Amino acid sequence: MDESQLLAKKLNFLPKVYRKVVYQQFLASLVVGILAGFIFNIHAGLSVLSGALPVIIGTVVATPIANLNKNKRSPGSIVKSALKAEAVKITIIFIVLWLMYRFYVQLVPMALLIGLIMSVLISCLAISDIDNINIETKE
Repeated sequence: MDESQLLAKKLNFLPKVYRKVVYQQFLASLVVGILAGFIFNIHAGLSVLSGALPVIIGTVVATPIANLNKNKRSPGSIVKSALKAEAVKITIIFIVLWLMYRFYVQLVPMALLIGLIMSVLISCLAISDIDNINIETKE
């Protein structure tokens, strides 16, 4: 079993569209990080990966929270679940970014920002594809 199949198996609790987004976020940040590492230096590449990491972690943690009340079809419960998930995601992003700035001495702020923006834009793919999700089958 290669790494991509292992990653897909570990992320099986996520709906299919979110698994795709997490995989795309990881793959894109890895490619841009490697390019930044070759063009600039290793710390620029690691900073790109460090910028994408909080959004990926936030997505993985917040998605089950957003799906907690999927059995309740009332609009209020759906909005509450979505707001809780976004609050958790923003909190995780803030904490992980703070830890990056606090402990990674040779952080390249512009590269971190590029990784963060790239990862957020890729996560917007989930919103554009949200109408195609079947909640019961997670596809």
